[in-house]
Amino acid sequence: MTLEEIVRYPLEWTKGKGERSDVAISSRIRLARNIAAYRFPVRCDAGELKEVADAISKVLTTSPMLKRSKYVAIDDLFPLARQVLVEDHLISPEFTKGGVGRMVALDERGLVSIMVNEEEHLRIQVIMGGLNLQEVWRIAQAIDEELEALGYAFDERLGFLTSCPTNVGTGMRASVMVHIPALEQMRSCGSLIRECNRLGLTVRGTYGEGTEAEGALYQISNQVTLGLSEEELIEKVSSVVAQVADQEEAARQELLRRQGVKLEDEMWRSWGALRYARLVSSREALKHLSLVKMGSDLGITPHLDAEEWNSLILNIQPAHVEAFAGRALSPEERDVARGNFLRGRLKMINEE
Repeated sequence: MTLEEIVRYPLEWTKGKGERSDVAISSRIRLARNIAAYRFPVRCDAGELKEVADAISKVLTTSPMLKRSKYVAIDDLFPLARQVLVEDHLISPEFTKGGVGRMVALDERGLVSIMVNEEEHLRIQVIMGGLNLQEVWRIAQAIDEELEALGYAFDERLGFLTSCPTNVGTGMRASVMVHIPALEQMRSCGSLIRECNRLGLTVRGTYGEGTEAEGALYQISNQVTLGLSEEELIEKVSSVVAQVADQEEAARQELLRRQGVKLEDEMWRSWGALRYARLVSSREALKHLSLVKMGSDLGITPHLDAEEWNSLILNIQPAHVEAFAGRALSPEERDVARGNFLRGRLKMINEE
């Protein structure tokens, strides 16, 4: 795949469909699987890693659900293309390092990505918009069943065996990306994180473990994979996210009641910054876009539907800005290009 193909790759989650899409940006299921006949990737030599990739490729190309997918060796991609895939939430940051046998399969709808020879032999990922974990699980389970022919490493007592002990059991991470600017402004995120931890869930930053939350975007996911079924884990995450969505909506109304014109002024200032600024960093853009989206949801600033906003938060990311420019940019050049893009998009929205 070329850089242009990757940057224009369709992503189902950006369409903003699904329940509670004003708060729940996307729902993701990720399954960790290993092939019993081989050692874990961290212990494999180059020959074994290649054998694993070849075995998986053979099964993938005959899979009814995935036979029309794109198969890309990470080492065949330029660093910028790899980073675009990270920003699309299709591969992990660690996977960009490349190496023998590392490849990714991407389905034609932008629903499924499968990383080969990352931390495990297989990382099956399905991602859709809104609070939609049940449907995401249905698709992930169907793919998982097709790939069982590889001969998974499985123990009757422990479940699926993985190189990372925290994945042993179901091997499943169910996560939902949420946008919670009002809870963040009301300094409620600390108590939210503590409550999630108490329930066996975890709250991470925008790009997962070890990353910060930017633009009030957080990931809520299960912390343990052993001792509960997939359905129980999905129900727990879904239930908590639904409660978080209720709390966020109540917090927005409370903020508006408390701050009134001050809050409206803050939202309109963010609209003005995005509409007229010449230099905009990615962190600044996410901060302002977060406020503008809350303003839109409250009927204060011009209307931004979920699909438009998802597209904006994706296309202002550093690698996307450079990819659209078609060349490497200095930090200042990126900020100029980002400002040009945002001014153009918000002008169109304002005129609609």
